[in-house]
Amino acid sequence: MYTRIVVPLDGSSLSEQVLPYVRQLAAGLSIPVTLISVVEPPPIGVAQGLNPQLHEHEKDQLASRARSYLDPVAGVLRDEGITIMTATPTGIPAQAIVDEAEKEPDTLIAMSGHGRSGVARWWLGSVADRVLHLTNNPMLIVRSHGSKALTHADRFDRVVVPVDGSELAEQVLTHVVPMACGLGLTVELVSVISARAEFRQMAVPEVYNPAYEDIAKQAEEDSSRYLAQLAASLRAQGVAAVEERLLHGDPTACIIDAASETPDRLVAMTTHGRSGIGRWVLGSVADRVVRNSGDPVLLVRAAP
Repeated sequence: MYTRIVVPLDGSSLSEQVLPYVRQLAAGLSIPVTLISVVEPPPIGVAQGLNPQLHEHEKDQLASRARSYLDPVAGVLRDEGITIMTATPTGIPAQAIVDEAEKEPDTLIAMSGHGRSGVARWWLGSVADRVLHLTNNPMLIVRSHGSKALTHADRFDRVVVPVDGSELAEQVLTHVVPMACGLGLTVELVSVISARAEFRQMAVPEVYNPAYEDIAKQAEEDSSRYLAQLAASLRAQGVAAVEERLLHGDPTACIIDAASETPDRLVAMTTHGRSGIGRWVLGSVADRVVRNSGDPVLLVRAAP
């Protein structure tokens, strides 16, 4: 499913909180991992301008520090049987991460939503957010939680998949199926019926609308039938455990609530969904789920 996983680290324990999930994917699915630490070029001062060699020396020092940081992290993962490579590209962090991921097809970017404090802090709205909007690669984002200690117990055993009836939303399933089969994950299909959309449907004057109760009942029957058909398709593809959940309310809140019921869930969704009132787009439902969910989120940019 993936040829490799690119994991950006910045030297902080917060950025390393993605590693337990990378371990699970890499070991369980035999995927090589590339750890990268981006070296930001030091500003050119008067002395460096007069002596370019001094500037190059400073860059070499920064690259050496980055390698010294990555090597022991890579060593621990190699001891666990994971194929590890390291890279210390120089440049603007977000662009350097995207460029590294684009070197090989089917690369997954896995990173923490937060990193070190200060100017180079990685958080949604900064580096992670910039990568999310620049890349076409699938991306696993883990929201860091303060100084939480790393543990092998941090892993997921089920994946929550929001679907809306569109082929675009279902594109994430090409990632979910091999992951579920390879790791033995339970797939939880979630469809949300939004009352707001139903009321807006009634407000269209040119179309005859029965009572709201009839519209709601029909929407629930259609959604239940759709979930059952999708679940049957996943079972036919080899997914052993599939569950169906039909929820009512705001899509973002329902998805986050479904994911937060237990601490062992991954949310997997495309960055686009159906057109119209219920459209799920980056900057809308997917974006809010990433920003507000405490669970890991796998985002796949939908192809047209």
